Amino acid sequence: MENDFIIQPPHPETEWAACTSYSENAVSIERLIDVPLKDASICTGPEHSYYLTGTVDGTNVLVWTSMDLKTWTEPVSVWSLELEGTWQKEGTGTAGICAPKIRYVKGAFWVTYGLSQGGTGLLRSTSNSALGPYEDMGKMTTDGQDASLFEDEDGAVYWIYSKGLIARMNEDMTGLAEVPRMIEVQPWKVAGREDDPSYMGTLQVGAYGAFLYKKDGTYAMFCADRFTRMGSEAVDTFVAVSHSIYGPYSRRYLALPHGGQISLFDGPEHQIYASFTGSGEYSLVEHYPAVVAMTFASPGFIRPTEAVVLEKGAVGGLKPVADFPIRDPHISTGPDGTYYMTGTSDKPHRNFWDRNNQLHLWRSSDLQEWHHVAKVWDLSENGSWENHIYKNPCLWAPEMIYLYETFWITYSLQGGGTGLIKSLSGDAEGPYIDMGRMTNTDIDSSFFQDSDGEVYFVWQDGKIARMKKNMTGFAEEPRKLLCSDGQRVGYEGAFIVKYQGKYILGAAEWNGDKRVDGTYDLMYAVADHIYGPYTPRRVGVPHGGHGTMFIDRDGRLWSTFFGNDRTAPFRTRPGIVLLDAEEDGQGLCITPSCE
Repeated sequence: MENDFIIQPPHPETEWAACTSYSENAVSIERLIDVPLKDASICTGPEHSYYLTGTVDGTNVLVWTSMDLKTWTEPVSVWSLELEGTWQKEGTGTAGICAPKIRYVKGAFWVTYGLSQGGTGLLRSTSNSALGPYEDMGKMTTDGQDASLFEDEDGAVYWIYSKGLIARMNEDMTGLAEVPRMIEVQPWKVAGREDDPSYMGTLQVGAYGAFLYKKDGTYAMFCADRFTRMGSEAVDTFVAVSHSIYGPYSRRYLALPHGGQISLFDGPEHQIYASFTGSGEYSLVEHYPAVVAMTFASPGFIRPTEAVVLEKGAVGGLKPVADFPIRDPHISTGPDGTYYMTGTSDKPHRNFWDRNNQLHLWRSSDLQEWHHVAKVWDLSENGSWENHIYKNPCLWAPEMIYLYETFWITYSLQGGGTGLIKSLSGDAEGPYIDMGRMTNTDIDSSFFQDSDGEVYFVWQDGKIARMKKNMTGFAEEPRKLLCSDGQRVGYEGAFIVKYQGKYILGAAEWNGDKRVDGTYDLMYAVADHIYGPYTPRRVGVPHGGHGTMFIDRDGRLWSTFFGNDRTAPFRTRPGIVLLDAEEDGQGLCITPSCE
C-alpha cells in the first residue's frame, strides 16, 4: 500500500507514527462490567443497541445488552453446550465453547465460536433478537478457533478465524464456498535497522483471534500475539492492511497495546470502537472487558484515540513537566539546590538528527516549573576537535555535574566520540571552555562522584573509568560493568547513582523489536561496590529508555523521561518519574511510585 508508515517506518519518537497519542485531558480506561470475561466482543444491532459476549465457563454463550456502552443488563444465556450441543461434544478431550462473537449480517444475528478441542461453528438467531433462540448451522472448520463473520460491501460474507485464515461462505451460510487461505503480511525488512530477527521474518498478522474490518476501501486484518514489551509478556493487538480482501497485506504493526483479541464496531456518533479484554499485568483492565475509541490517523494506520490512558502505573498516565522538545534529559543539582536540566536539543533546525549542534540548559527550583537559562555551547561557534572529525557534527546527550566549585558538562557526538566542557565562571550558564575529547568512539557519557570524592566517567553500555583529579582524562584503563549473569545492563545511556548505600547502574534497552513496536525501557542493576558484581538487570522505568536517575534535595530517587517508543505516554518532552526502592529477594527493587 502507498503509506509512509507501512513502507518506511519512521523513528518511533515521531508523533504521527505513535500507537498512543498524548492528551492532557486523557482519562483512564475502565471496565465495562465487573465480571472477568475473556475474548470480549461487541457488535452493534440495527436499533443502535450493543451486545457483549465472550468466553465465560466454556459451556454457555452469555450476552449482555446496552444502549449507551455504559449501562449493561444482566447476562442472558442464549445457547448452552450442555443442553443444545450435538457434534460440538464429539472428539477427544473436554469440549468447550471459546471466543463467541455476535455479528449482525444479512439482516440477522449470528454467533460464531470456536471449540477448545479445535474447530469452529456457527449459530443463527431465528428471531429478530440477539438473545435468540438460535439454531445450529453446523461445523464450519475442523481446525482453528476464534471465528468471526465479515460482510463486504458487495454482500459476500467471509469466515475469518484463527491466525488470519479467510474463506468466502456459501449463500445459505451453511458452510464455506472455498478452501480457507492464510493472509500473509510483508516482513519488517528495512535497510539499516537492527530489528529482532524473530519479528523481522514474521509473515502472519498474529497468532490467533483474527478479525476483519473495512473502512474507506481499506481492509484491516487484526490478530492477537504474545509480545514482550517492558520486560513483561502480554498479548497485544496487531494489524495489517490491504486494498484487496485477499491481499497483498502490509507489514503488521501494533494497533492496541494489551488488547489481545479484539472486535471493531461502529459506536455512538459513528465513532469506531474496539472491544477487548485487557491482557497483561500493565493493562488497566486486565481480565475484564473494555472498549476504546479507535481512529484512522492516516490511510491504513489505525490507533486508539488520544482521549484514553491504557496502561496502569505511574508511567501510563505520566504528563510532561514542560513543553519544549528534548531527548535524553538529565537533571542535576547545583550548590544552592537549584535543579538543572540538559539533554539532546533539536536546535537550530528543529531536528534531532540533522546538525543539532547546540547545548541548552534549563533551571527549576521545584522540578515542576522550568525556565530556559541559556545556550551554553554551540559546536559551530565553540567547537574545535569535533569539527575536524565530522563536517556537520550533532551534539547528543549532554550531562552536567557540579564538581570542584564549578560546572562540567560531558556530551556525545553523533557517529561516536565524547567530549567535556568546563564553566570558567563557576556558574551554570558559563562561559565554558573546551576540555577536549574523552573517548574516540561510543556515546552517552555521564559522570558519577562517589562518597569518597572519586569521580568516574561512565558511558555507552556500562563502560567505566576513574578520572584524574584534574579532570584531564582517565586515571585507569576503562572496564565494562556487567550483570552477574554476564548480560549488559543496556545498550546505551549508561549512568551510575548511589542510593541507600547501593550503586545503581542504569542504561537503556529495547524490549521487543527495536524501533518498530518494542519499548525503550530504562533498565538497572545494583551492586555493593562500584565495580560490581551487579545483580541481573530489571526494568526500572517502562518506556524510560535513556533517562537518568537523580536524587532530589529531600533525598528521594527520581528518573528523567522523554518517551521514545510507539506506546510511551508522550514523546520527546521532558518528564520526571518518582521512584520507590525497597529490598526484595533479588536486591534493591526499583519501581515507579504511584505517590
